[in-house]
Amino acid sequence: MNRVKNLWSRLRRITKINLILGTIFALVFGYIAMATYFGTASQVRYTSNDFPGAKKAATAFLRVSPVQRHIGYFNRGTAEAAVGDFDAAQADLEAALEIAPTSAECAVRINLSYVYEKQADQIASQDPDQSQELYDRSLKTLEDAPEQCQPKKSEEKQKSNQAKERVEDKKQGEKAKEEGTDDSDSEDEDSKDQDSEDDKSSGGESQDPGEEEKPDDSSGKSDREKKRDELEKRREDSERQQRQQGPGGDGGRSTPEKPW
Repeated sequence: MNRVKNLWSRLRRITKINLILGTIFALVFGYIAMATYFGTASQVRYTSNDFPGAKKAATAFLRVSPVQRHIGYFNRGTAEAAVGDFDAAQADLEAALEIAPTSAECAVRINLSYVYEKQADQIASQDPDQSQELYDRSLKTLEDAPEQCQPKKSEEKQKSNQAKERVEDKKQGEKAKEEGTDDSDSEDEDSKDQDSEDDKSSGGESQDPGEEEKPDDSSGKSDREKKRDELEKRREDSERQQRQQGPGGDGGRSTPEKPW
């Protein structure tokens, strides 16, 4: 009889332990499934151009997931950049860059560089110096990427090189535009001085009626002006290409790269 009681007690203990273990396993599985769902939902909503929904899903992922949190920050920052909230995107993508593993660092750097580039575009006409600093930061973000995440001839390497070329064109174009404005002001002052001197000299000299005026070659563009025009054209072509690619483009820069 005692043996039966002992056996029954042992079975009850085993059942309790199994129930506890099963409950723990179910909770862990549900927790992982929930985190995976929100991570996937962020990707799907971004792909369908539901950027606010992608941001909400990424925020939910950050609330429930203690691991791979760089994915949540990256996805949320990418969604914020897609709607033009570049300050918030900068904060999230910088947070992602701090904790991202080396294999994922290039993807974060490409989108963070995009954010710096767009911030520079926004203030280029109001604050050229700050704009140049942001373009420099955009380039440095790409240049500091480790080789492990962008092997030669890889897609990440190609995207990085395209971004560098585009930002460099914009930087040089804005710089040339600024120099052109300064040159125009200087040329206007020189022209006024020259006109004043001509007026003074014309008082003592008269032009021979039979003498024909020589054509003025001053309308020809200087090398600096030609270079400025060329850079400006390249910048406009780059912006036109961005608009044509749109949000669904293959790595187009009207929106950042798609999230994980």
